[in-house]
Amino acid sequence: MKIFLLLFVILFSNNVFAGIGEVILQEGNGKVQRKAGGEVDSKKQLEILSYDTVKTGQGKTSIQFVDDTRVDVTAHSKLLIDEFVYDPNNKTGKLSIKAASGTVRYASGQIAKNSQQNVKIETPTATIGVRGTDFTMTIDELGGSTIILLPSCNKNGYCFVGEISVESDAGQVILNQAFQATVVTTSQSKPLNPLTLKIDETLINNMLILSQPKEIANELSKNQLEKVATALDLDFLKFEGLNADYLKDDGKTFSTMLDVDFLDQNFLDNVLDQLNKEFAKKMQSEFDKEKTTSATAGKDANTGILLLDDKPSWILTREDGQGNNVYLKLNQENNYKINLQQNDFQVFDYTLGGSGNVIYIKQSSR
Repeated sequence: MKIFLLLFVILFSNNVFAGIGEVILQEGNGKVQRKAGGEVDSKKQLEILSYDTVKTGQGKTSIQFVDDTRVDVTAHSKLLIDEFVYDPNNKTGKLSIKAASGTVRYASGQIAKNSQQNVKIETPTATIGVRGTDFTMTIDELGGSTIILLPSCNKNGYCFVGEISVESDAGQVILNQAFQATVVTTSQSKPLNPLTLKIDETLINNMLILSQPKEIANELSKNQLEKVATALDLDFLKFEGLNADYLKDDGKTFSTMLDVDFLDQNFLDNVLDQLNKEFAKKMQSEFDKEKTTSATAGKDANTGILLLDDKPSWILTREDGQGNNVYLKLNQENNYKINLQQNDFQVFDYTLGGSGNVIYIKQSSR
């Protein structure tokens, strides 16, 4: 009896800590953080466990799960594995992962093909329903998500296009054509209507954070203009206070009201004050919807500089759209003042911590 109990405990323990996949490709540096604590360097054939967190620096980590699901984590990206259960006999199971930052590519395995209702893939702003296919998720510094559907190709070169749903708290869209894309800026905003991109698959990486495809940028600009137009359509001259009939006999006595000189005031001044207040409230409400706050790490809307916190380093990048790119990796223990010129763009005294070190960069297109 004791031997049976000991054998059961050993089998149970092995099942709990059994691997769910392995690293099949490692370029550059990456880390895998274990739920029990501690980090290990990512390397080829490293065993992946449930609840692991995969983080990359200047590198790429590719993982293949035991059901043949494949996930590629590109440079400066983060992936959380929430849950993985698989029955190889029935080829069914449950998969839950979350792309937290950067760019992650997903390729469906057996679980998505046979138990698609049990596959849950999330970003900070969206939930993606999978029907057996490939797609990428690019998450910017504010959590906004760009999802692009890709063709799925087998080893024989046969390609097909599946279907995914992208859902937020405010709505859902379906992507079912190769290179269709949508953007979910916040969990409370509707996903952008699907757009078909003219883009090379190899260019789908973190650069999409810095420079969105023109189809997406044009559509987002159009939506922004429509919001502004809606704000301008508001009837700020509609002031309910002017509709009140102050002389209406409501059964109350007028003995005290007759002592008031209603003409002894500036009606125009009062109305303009009220209109200004209403206008300010309406416009503030519209602009607050789009307001974001800047942090030390993130993309500066004024300069276009993207700053990533990759402890113990800062990663600073900027692309000017004319072929010039800046990439700096700076130790966070030091202070920096950066002066950058790319063609007509200039920024001076861009500081990180202080002004201990001064960096000058000048780029131009020929």
